[in-house]
Amino acid sequence: MLILKDVPFSICTDKSYPIDTKFWICESYEEEDMIRISLNAAFNKNTLDDEEIQPSFILSFFETNKTKISELIGMIFEVNTAEESFNREDMFYVWEHEPFEKLKMKIADINTKTGKAHIQCEGIAFIDCYTKPYVTAPFTFDAWVSVSNWEDAVAQFGI
Repeated sequence: MLILKDVPFSICTDKSYPIDTKFWICESYEEEDMIRISLNAAFNKNTLDDEEIQPSFILSFFETNKTKISELIGMIFEVNTAEESFNREDMFYVWEHEPFEKLKMKIADINTKTGKAHIQCEGIAFIDCYTKPYVTAPFTFDAWVSVSNWEDAVAQFGI
């Protein structure tokens, strides 16, 4: 679930929505046999500040120095500025795709039986960059998220 400015947004399971909530475990572009991870999340509509919105976010790939899936548990990834988020192409969507002001993502656990990762995020998101000054809001995200192509990830990296 996403909590944005104290408003809850449940995970969208509608397959027609353009973003599917998934955690990605893939081979690194930088080092052979190393893992990189990413997260996409989409949420159902709810009302925030008298407006109905349907937020989503994309956390682009983080490189790890890990070679096994189990080594990812407990890892924390941080983006500390909007410029860093913009350069990484991390995007939070309310009205348009905007970078995060800051974020922290933790891989709290990975269930090897279900192929799901327990992901926890917190930070500050830009929710309206059309206004001056820009509007930001605190957020948290805490959910068990399916790992995309779980069987392929296990075959490639092992548990």
